[in-house]
Amino acid sequence: MEGRDIMNSVSIIGRLTRDAELIDFNDLLKKGIKFTLAVDRSRKNADGEKVADFIPVVYFTEHWEKLQPCLTKGKLISVHGKLAYRSYMDSNNMKKSSIDVVADDIEFLESKQKSNAV
Repeated sequence: MEGRDIMNSVSIIGRLTRDAELIDFNDLLKKGIKFTLAVDRSRKNADGEKVADFIPVVYFTEHWEKLQPCLTKGKLISVHGKLAYRSYMDSNNMKKSSIDVVADDIEFLESKQKSNAV
């Protein structure tokens, strides 16, 4: 973990809930990808169904054009990164806040053949 902030470290495994989207922060001159991961919990609800958390993830990378087509709905991946708090004004001028995972690393956990079969 050398070089990383061990006080703010997150590792999650889950499936993309939809295809990744391009984000472009013109003011920061950064481009990246955003997506949401469905991360299963170890418990089930009262009806015996799986319970999942839906975690927003942002990944800033120079390789977004190559990576975006690979990050499609249902793909199983692991994400390592850190938590980041942000606040913003929505279209109704209401203050909103969010906690996102800012990814440092993404790893694909299924082979191409297996993920195409799903």
